[in-house]
Amino acid sequence: MSVKARRRLAAAGVVVALVYAGALAFFMNAEPRVVFDRIPEAPFSTPIFPGFLWGASTAAHQIEGGNTLNDWARFEATAGNVHKNEKSGAAANHWNRVAEDTALLRDVGANAYRFSIEWSRVEPAQGQWDDAAWAHYVDELAQLKAAGIEPMVTLLHFTLPAWLADRGGLTAPDFADRFADFTAEATARLPKDLRFWCTINEPNVLMYQGYVAGIWPPQKKDTAEAAKAFSGLVRAHAKAARLIRAARPTARIGAAVNLIVFDPARRWWLPDWIAAREADRGFNWAFYDSIQSGRVTLHIAGFPSLDEPVADLKGSADYVGVNYYRRNLVRFSPGAPGFVELLQGPGPLSDAGVEIYPEGLLRLIRRVWDRYRRAIIVTENGIADAADAHRADYIRSHAFAIGQALKEGIPVQGYIHWSLMDNFEWSDGFDPRFGLYRVDYATQQRTAGRGAAEFKRISGMIPPLPDPNPTPAPDDAKKHEGMPGMGPMPGMKHHD
Repeated sequence: MSVKARRRLAAAGVVVALVYAGALAFFMNAEPRVVFDRIPEAPFSTPIFPGFLWGASTAAHQIEGGNTLNDWARFEATAGNVHKNEKSGAAANHWNRVAEDTALLRDVGANAYRFSIEWSRVEPAQGQWDDAAWAHYVDELAQLKAAGIEPMVTLLHFTLPAWLADRGGLTAPDFADRFADFTAEATARLPKDLRFWCTINEPNVLMYQGYVAGIWPPQKKDTAEAAKAFSGLVRAHAKAARLIRAARPTARIGAAVNLIVFDPARRWWLPDWIAAREADRGFNWAFYDSIQSGRVTLHIAGFPSLDEPVADLKGSADYVGVNYYRRNLVRFSPGAPGFVELLQGPGPLSDAGVEIYPEGLLRLIRRVWDRYRRAIIVTENGIADAADAHRADYIRSHAFAIGQALKEGIPVQGYIHWSLMDNFEWSDGFDPRFGLYRVDYATQQRTAGRGAAEFKRISGMIPPLPDPNPTPAPDDAKKHEGMPGMGPMPGMKHHD
């Protein structure tokens, strides 16, 4: 090789090195690093406004017991699908303990409760509505309101009626229409003062677990089917939101999306940064990006690309529901789905082997706000902790993350802890203990732990919910204009 050629090669190497270093610098500086050196006893440095939701969450199939007509009941019947071959069975017997469990919410100072309607209970066969089941949920909502607890109803929390699963479930051509039928019935039957609606829980998890990993119903490993399922979920949300909005103009509508912090496993290796960005883009943001644009959009390596307009989708959410549990380190791996291999972070782990990383909640809240400029409700956040050794610190540290976001002016409207009580944790069975209340499944006795005590302590820093039907004297009318809690919650304005 000539001297000239060697010089050109060396110059090219310098250019490549500079580009590589520049790309690394871009990724490293794109998001400020967050470290909580100390978590104070009072996690909120900014006064909390009246109307802030401080509550707990559950899902019907995980706590009610006796749900036998959905796809999960069938899934549990096959050996090997659930840890220890456990079945949800009686679960936490909540169906028969609504009054007791409502009292538990009141006892820990919760002012909000997110729970789901079990679709297969109210519509056991297509078009056949169970009046008694609907009446049960109406009564539960009345008990919550009487206790001063604001309900948030989730319409789809993972389980599908068996009759719909038999026809293809999420990928059935009429899935969105059948979900619309269910939503229309809910708006007709549930109380008119039900304000908070969550259409779908974790559509990204539902797609991934059922159609990519294949470890949940319908146990497929097919990216084309996964894309079809994602499209069905987006379209179902759009139809449901339109129906709720038409029936309840003042309703607050959103979906709860599982968000994960994806950090590169090797900060010096550019492919890991790129893989982390791709995992983040495909898993975290595809659902709300679709809502933002009004088009069902999905662009993940190895998946069919989607980019199609959807009627009534744009602007269909008033808030972003954030379910936050974990950070994963990402390694670029050509043999893995989407070229992404996920590893656990370096911090302490929960019983489920998930890193405890409260800083991640602040990081994600910032990103949600920057991306969507919509109000935010933390619709789930919790830890598997059978000994109840970490839950108190976990709640306080994640409340601190919210306090920091509020201090920055980000409109976080609530924190809803997962979960009120121990429950059936899907394919992990009954071993994981997420509850503020421990459940003895032999006796169904609920026992408050250290986490419940800390949750109640912090609840004392949360103002009471405003009266939904205030009757100020005429002279006071102008005085109350614009005060937090006197009308729609701050930041909850409907955006297009």
